[in-house]
Amino acid sequence: YHCWTYDRTGTCVNVPHVRKNDKLPSGVRSYPCREDYGLIFVFTGDAELAETKPFPDIPRFHAGNYKTRFLDRRVNCHYSFMHENLMDMFHQFLHRRLMGGIRTLFLDMREGDDWIEVDYSFVRAAGKQPLGEKFMLGKRPEPTAERSRDIMTIRTQYPYQDLRFWTAGSTEPALHLWNCYLPVDRAQKINQTYGLMMIRRPGIPGLINLLWPFIIWFTEGIFAEDRWIVELEQNAFDDQGEDRNQEVFPVIIGLKKVLTRNGLPLSD
Repeated sequence: YHCWTYDRTGTCVNVPHVRKNDKLPSGVRSYPCREDYGLIFVFTGDAELAETKPFPDIPRFHAGNYKTRFLDRRVNCHYSFMHENLMDMFHQFLHRRLMGGIRTLFLDMREGDDWIEVDYSFVRAAGKQPLGEKFMLGKRPEPTAERSRDIMTIRTQYPYQDLRFWTAGSTEPALHLWNCYLPVDRAQKINQTYGLMMIRRPGIPGLINLLWPFIIWFTEGIFAEDRWIVELEQNAFDDQGEDRNQEVFPVIIGLKKVLTRNGLPLSD
């Protein structure tokens, strides 16, 4: 607020109350930055490596046939719990109050050095489709040979994660969720979650704006239940002093390896 001016390298180039020939204060450290998707991405690592790291590819954010909701929330858990929660769709019992009885079908998984991807489908075992879900997914196309059932694909490409949901017969996902989880404390037991929730617009112009409050209500309920459970997992880890979970699901075992292989250990 004193109107000091810095250039993009962090060098102080002007202080209004300092005479022209006087020495200016030291600058500040600069970081490579890129602005896109309504966010500013700051690369805090080795600046020379900034251009070698893949930048998120989220084309549906700029597509006119999708409406985007920005997510920005603080969650009291390590970021790995967030990755695991979204990646493991066998916790739908947690959301039974909002979604009814859902049976999850694991279809396939693929993985690499810094990524892992899994496909699911779902069967409604009890209850009716909730309005919020119906408004999000819109009219259901007829199944095709190429897409005979609803498909959800979840991918962690370190450090980002996204979820795409195709209804049977559709060529474009009805829902695309992209998330980034940033630790905010030294112990990394708190994270700031930034997300983009992109929902395909229905064919009737303006209808998405009328449905939006119901979509927000529905998704807020899902997010609240997820936050509750991941914070309980963090509390259990703290109470026990370690992870005593005997994981058997290959997807989560693979995810843990990706996060361990690519994440940095806590410094002393």
